[in-house]
Order: sequence, then structure tokens, then C-alpha cells
Amino acid sequence: MEEDSTKNISAEETAQMLNVADKRVHFKVHITIFIVINAIMWALWFTLFNAIVTSETIRAAILKVFICVTLVWLLLLILHYCIAYKWNKTFVEKELKKMRNMREKQLKEIEKLKAKIAETKAKNQTGQVQGGN
Repeated sequence: MEEDSTKNISAEETAQMLNVADKRVHFKVHITIFIVINAIMWALWFTLFNAIVTSETIRAAILKVFICVTLVWLLLLILHYCIAYKWNKTFVEKELKKMRNMREKQLKEIEKLKAKIAETKAKNQTGQVQGGN
């Protein structure tokens, strides 16, 4: 039954799904690395640097560096999340879809106008035939 559902998916859709899955896997690896490195970094701060470094100035500088690294990396991680989960369609694909939808609406409107013109012609011909008798 699972094979039947995969047969209905086009090659383009499969490629898009693989692209999205790839981005999401890379994000999960990124967040794992973030957690491990930050855990090590802050463990070092609380165990070694805080205890060994006696100069308050150096301790404050190291603390500021650790905070900056953590915050900047966290911002990059949030951006990576947005790319992997929220913005998984490129802006070009979104614009193309919007343009296709507009084109479909235009084609429907053209068909309606053609039908209206044909209807008007038919009424005019019917009127001429009745008027000619």
C-alpha cells in the first residue's frame, strides 16, 4: 500500500521533498552540535575558568566572549530553523506559484469572455433570423 502512494508522486515532488528533508537533517545536526559545544563551553567556564582565573577583568572578558558566542550562534540556529522548517520553499518558487495562479485566473476570465461573446453572437444571429422572417 505504501508503494501505491509513492507511485503518485512525481519526480519533481520527490526532489523537492528530498531537498526539504536534507535541510531538516542538517538543522538537526546543527542543533546537536550547538548543544554539545555550548555544554562543554559553559562547563569549562563554571569548572575551570571561574575557579582558575583570578583576575576579575579577564574572567569578565571570557564570560562576555562566551555569552556573545552563545547568542550569535543561537541567532544563526534560529535562522537555520526558519530556513529548514518555515521557508522551505524558495521565494522564486512562491513567486512562480503566484504567477501561475494569476495566469489561471486570467485564462478562466478569457474563457468566460469567449463564452459571453459566443452567446451574444448566437443571440444576434437568432434575432436576425427572426427579424428576417
